[in-house]
Amino acid sequence: MSQLSQLKQQIEAIGNAAQKAGNGLESFSSNFRSQIQSVQSTMGGSAQGKDQKIISDLQTASSAVTRAAQALQTAARTAKSYGSSL
Repeated sequence: MSQLSQLKQQIEAIGNAAQKAGNGLESFSSNFRSQIQSVQSTMGGSAQGKDQKIISDLQTASSAVTRAAQALQTAARTAKSYGSSL
C-alpha cells in the first residue's frame, strides 16, 4: 500500500472518529442542557450565591461541550474533504 493510500485511510479514520465523537457530544449536550434547565426551575428564583454558582458553572460546561461538538464536526468535515481530495 502506498503512503498516499495509508494517509488517506488515516485521515478518513480520524474524520469518522471525530464525527462519531461529535455526534455523541451533541447528544450529551442536549440532555445536559435539559437537566440544567430542570435544576434551574427546581431551584426557582433563589438568590443564594451557591445556587447561582452551580447554575453558572453548569452553563459554562454546557457551552464548552457544545463548542467541542462543533469543533469535532468541523474537523470531521475537513478530514473527509481532504481525504477525498487525495
